[in-house]
Amino acid sequence: MRSTKIETERVRVAAEAASLPAPPAILAGAPLVVSYGIGVDSTAMLVAMYRRGIHPDLILFADTGAELPETYAYLAVINAWLLAVGFPPVTIVHYQPRTAPYTTLEGKCLANQTLPSLAFGKHSCSLVFKVQPQNLYVQAWQPAQAAWARGARVVKAIGYDDGPQDRRRRAKADKAVAQRAKKGDADARRYAYWYALQDWGVDRVQCLQLITGAGLPIPPKSACFFCPGAKKSEVVHLRDHHPVLFHRALQMERGARDGKHGLDTVAGLGRSFAWESLQYVDARAVVDEAACLRP
Repeated sequence: MRSTKIETERVRVAAEAASLPAPPAILAGAPLVVSYGIGVDSTAMLVAMYRRGIHPDLILFADTGAELPETYAYLAVINAWLLAVGFPPVTIVHYQPRTAPYTTLEGKCLANQTLPSLAFGKHSCSLVFKVQPQNLYVQAWQPAQAAWARGARVVKAIGYDDGPQDRRRRAKADKAVAQRAKKGDADARRYAYWYALQDWGVDRVQCLQLITGAGLPIPPKSACFFCPGAKKSEVVHLRDHHPVLFHRALQMERGARDGKHGLDTVAGLGRSFAWESLQYVDARAVVDEAACLRP
């Protein structure tokens, strides 16, 4: 019964794909790598690709070693769906230090008595623990090597939705890539970055509809459990549902505050507030600003 249902769905999707515009020229003859964060946008992007008859060659997830348990659990869910639709499974990559005594972002922060770079308004933690491990894997991937040998680029699909916040993120990313290209950065020449959801006009609400329409549960927010971008309600949720992780985050915050560098420019992991200040607050008293809320 299940195999019949899957085959019926494949026929329906193939018919739908035939009625949609042809894949963009950027994909012609180029290996397609999906940068998968196990979040809403990148999951919706996979579903949208399937519905349009676009088959990724590689799906990469860079594990910082600090994802939420719900995120790790979703890997089994998405891999089962990928298998059912004929997509490749998620390939997990990790940061590979040359000489550092740590292998995770948490280990780096504890060893250096500091906070993730996002707490200071920077993004080096994402580059080091997300982007670089993926690029290192692709460098050793034969289809990428073959493409580069013939002068082609690898297409890297990024799951930014077509909302104003992610459009700003894309503009910032495009500017950074252009600057790196001017400086002769190899990766800027090797990759063509494709923001599929934006090209297709898919906003956040439509992302949720795509996921549920594919019969998938909504994935949790993809972020490290000590992410400085977390809202106060999310910190309290972590405290109440994953107390061990919450106290590990507090250990990091205290180490940065009391360590060799100290915290002069930020209050703690929350930038303007210390997570420690939420240790005993009533969860019902924590209300985030409406402007920060996102479906």
